[in-house]
Amino acid sequence: MRQKMDAVVDAVHARTAREGGDGTRRKETLADRVEKAVAISMTEAEKAEIEKERREAAMYWPVCLNPKTKPKGSEVSEDRMSFESAKGYRTCSASHGVKRGAFYFEVVISRLGETGHARVGWKSKKGEKNAPVGFDKYGYGYKDIRGEKVHQAVTEPYGEPFFESDVIGCYIFVEDTRKKDASKAEDDAEAPSNGSFVAFARNGAFQGKAYVGLNDDDGAYFPAGSLFTEPGVEPARLVFNFGPNFHHPPDADAWGVQAPQPMSDLDPPRPPSEIKVEIEDNPKEVVKEESAPEATFQLPGIPIQLAK
Repeated sequence: MRQKMDAVVDAVHARTAREGGDGTRRKETLADRVEKAVAISMTEAEKAEIEKERREAAMYWPVCLNPKTKPKGSEVSEDRMSFESAKGYRTCSASHGVKRGAFYFEVVISRLGETGHARVGWKSKKGEKNAPVGFDKYGYGYKDIRGEKVHQAVTEPYGEPFFESDVIGCYIFVEDTRKKDASKAEDDAEAPSNGSFVAFARNGAFQGKAYVGLNDDDGAYFPAGSLFTEPGVEPARLVFNFGPNFHHPPDADAWGVQAPQPMSDLDPPRPPSEIKVEIEDNPKEVVKEESAPEATFQLPGIPIQLAK
């Protein structure tokens, strides 16, 4: 049984392809890998059920780093809160992005070593992951070197440089352009097309607004961190904190910004256990919240838990 379970685990984490009936290559599903690992046959309906449970389980993951978007040569920890790289610049981003409103997260510069460098910030899905955040127009970054800001690979003076063990706070406000007066920008051709902006703090010290007037068509902005080291050294490491408890909580009044929500507020959909109960004698809404179900499925005699 132990050997069979090991085979299942290996199969779950494998990334291979399989030939379809028409001779084309298709992505091998989780059900395909399990079927091959335990040497059993499943009907198409059983395979579909496994895939359905896998997709539904993914709905309950909290805000975290997204291992599916990490570049080659880098690693995301099992708890999906830290990112390591021992290559040229690599960027990892979070599972959830901001479409509108004010939000905040922190990054601990956990390890840089003698050759490491880091950038932190926000990027859209279109942003390049094999380059540092701010390399293209889809990202806005804050650099450890000289405390510069960077967008479209153009660096400019901004704030304080940061170092290993520092905690960098990352703030974003995305204006709800649905309510924006379309004629407002016509009064000043030099004015930003929107009031959206990103800002950063170092160990609680606000560095000011870095960029005002973000791209109008980016969709959503995702927390991002980039690392660089020379080859053959210990990987550099960033540790993300999406809240709600921060090392240095943002002081919105002192910073002159709207009070942000922690990124952790962007929770995925809750399971259907939030039940509305109406009591006849005292009609009011009572919400019962239970913990989300584990991401599991069942084969005959073999319980399997999916990796988060």
